[in-house]
Amino acid sequence: MPRQKLHIKGMTCASCVRRVEKALQRVPGVQQAIVNLATEQAEVELSEPVPPDALIEAVRLAGYDAEPAIESRMVQADLQAARLRLILSLVFSLPVLVLSMFLPGVLPAQGWWLLALTTPVQFGVAWPFYRAAFGALRSGSANMEVLILTGTLAAYFYSLALTLSGQHHHLYYEASAIIITLVLLGKYLEARAKGRARAAMEALWALVPQQVLRWNGSDYQPVPLAAVQPGDRLLVRTGDRIPVDGEVLDGRGWVDESAITGESVPRECLPGDSVLSGALLTDGLLHLRAVAVGEQTALAQIARAVEAAQSQKGAIQRLADRVAAGFVPIVMVIAVLTFVGWWWTTRSLPDALIPAVSVLVIACPCALGLAVPIALMTGTTRAARMGILLRGIEALERVRTVDTLVLDKTGTLTMGQPHLTRIRLEGEVLEGEAPAEPMESEAPAEPRTPSPFTGRVGVGDNSEPSTEPNENEVLQLAAMLERAVRHPLAEAIVREAERRGLDLAQMANDRWRITDITVIPGGGVRAGNALIGSPRFLQEQGIAVGKEWREPVLLAFDGRVIAGFEFEDEPLPEAQETIRALQASGLHLVLCSGDHAGAVAAFAQRVGIQEWYGAQRPQEKAALVARLQAQGRRVAFVGDGINDAPALAQADLSIAVSTATALASEVADMVLLNRDLRTLLAALQLSRAIYGVIRQNLFFAFVYNTLGIPLAAAGKLNPLIAALAMSLSSVSVITNALRLLRHGTSKKQ
Repeated sequence: MPRQKLHIKGMTCASCVRRVEKALQRVPGVQQAIVNLATEQAEVELSEPVPPDALIEAVRLAGYDAEPAIESRMVQADLQAARLRLILSLVFSLPVLVLSMFLPGVLPAQGWWLLALTTPVQFGVAWPFYRAAFGALRSGSANMEVLILTGTLAAYFYSLALTLSGQHHHLYYEASAIIITLVLLGKYLEARAKGRARAAMEALWALVPQQVLRWNGSDYQPVPLAAVQPGDRLLVRTGDRIPVDGEVLDGRGWVDESAITGESVPRECLPGDSVLSGALLTDGLLHLRAVAVGEQTALAQIARAVEAAQSQKGAIQRLADRVAAGFVPIVMVIAVLTFVGWWWTTRSLPDALIPAVSVLVIACPCALGLAVPIALMTGTTRAARMGILLRGIEALERVRTVDTLVLDKTGTLTMGQPHLTRIRLEGEVLEGEAPAEPMESEAPAEPRTPSPFTGRVGVGDNSEPSTEPNENEVLQLAAMLERAVRHPLAEAIVREAERRGLDLAQMANDRWRITDITVIPGGGVRAGNALIGSPRFLQEQGIAVGKEWREPVLLAFDGRVIAGFEFEDEPLPEAQETIRALQASGLHLVLCSGDHAGAVAAFAQRVGIQEWYGAQRPQEKAALVARLQAQGRRVAFVGDGINDAPALAQADLSIAVSTATALASEVADMVLLNRDLRTLLAALQLSRAIYGVIRQNLFFAFVYNTLGIPLAAAGKLNPLIAALAMSLSSVSVITNALRLLRHGTSKKQ
């Protein structure tokens, strides 16, 4: 079914989304229209071909603007326009504020100066508000822009009437100009957030190289990625990213798929193995057959899953709009009735106009406009000081209801660096297994060459008894070989040898010449009779590898395996402490990882998590979150990496750690900016506090209006007192929000 994408301009709230969707769905040939406020895009599903101009015209008739979607250019243009409007508003509004509040009457005919400064703000930089308000009114509803313009226009025209009558005191131009400036500040911050979100989606595709080496029948030639078709033969070299989902035809290499699958340890790839687009070839050389290209790759599917799931989830964000839909008409009716009532009673235009204007001024939505932004501003400032990035009000709303926390392992609970945990020597039995019985017909051992470990000889030399190598000797030999390789597991072996103080240089000088060491790309290392690498590599070199050897790296000498090396990604130092605290707070914890099941089980036991899932690919992680949600749980997912993006988007609350890739961070509702996992608990507590302040601020904002409007209608408040009451409502919400800057400090004292 054909689809078209449009960039929608002028949307500010969820009601705007609904109006645009309805306008598009009324166009003949449109099957469905889905509008995303975060990306400002409409995806239109068509039952028959529809000209883009017809869709654009429908959007414009609804009071908005539209154009065909061109990703980054539009977002950047919106950000520049929002910045320009904010700067212009500040240039005109700050002098109005200074003259009105601190220097009243300092200029001759000061009212005219204030009028000249305020008019460009009210009718120039605020013009997008008029378009949005007009679109809402034309569709029979009211949004935040209607509420803002009602208050600012009331203050402006009342002040204009006084200025025209020659009065230059008790004017309210500053209310009009400053309210608009504050709203523009919020719009600018919103545009910046949307720009970052779009940039992160583009960064996802940066994982894929735009130039590839394709076989032309006689040689590999560079061609654009767009020219690659399924079935093409491609060459990938060490340090290159894999451009397509493919199958290895020839060569061998170690592929780091951590950004795609979450597997922390690079995977050895041989002919017949599959590889994923965006993965990094850390070592080796691969000849691939392209299986899936472009939009069909796993990377593209992850990106689509993120875009589809990135939608509005909260209700409190729309609270002000829902209230405004009924509040604005009610205020207007009260103002009209007030004017009529006083005119009927006094037959005096000034006596009738002043109470009516007082009603409009006391109802000016300054506090309502500040209630949410000021709480977010102070709350996010405090959060940043604590190492937490909060991405919006929707996250704060969902924090309250979360009862289940799903945690990714690699990079979230771990250091993100493989650590050598065990060296199993030949003859040692795996835990839980019985030792092998020797066979009666076993042939006598063949003579062996001298061992490099202690200077003693092995079987077949009658000068002295055989001595098998100990753990340090095995590690010393393995590290000496692995020093020639840049690979995470090789580096882990070398680090452990250095930690134990083993003299690698001395052994190399005494037993081996550096020229004897041969690195086999993507496989392992050979030096004389010694070999180190994966089980498959050793088998290919003619070494018999029994079923008892399950370790990812094996060391062989003189034709037999003598040691295996096990690895683990070390938990963060504070992981156990934080997990206990989270469990004590009533959260049910689940561990979910792309690592193999054995590693995940061992890690879960180590940190104290009872429920765990291993070998989880991106879609499986998202499916796990969906299953928990189907059980009635409210799920938060904590992860890093692109492979976590679908699960982050599926979760009721998504949290990314400081190692998160750009995409994971932009999808996440929260980002932890440091590696101290205790920040996660602090983030949940602070989020609940911010949400509580937002609700309190909305209450304060409406209390002033509901108490002040009857007094103003009764003539007990003139516009000056009404403006003072309006200012007090703003002071109350600001003061309440400032409490957040001290959140958590008393606990540290």
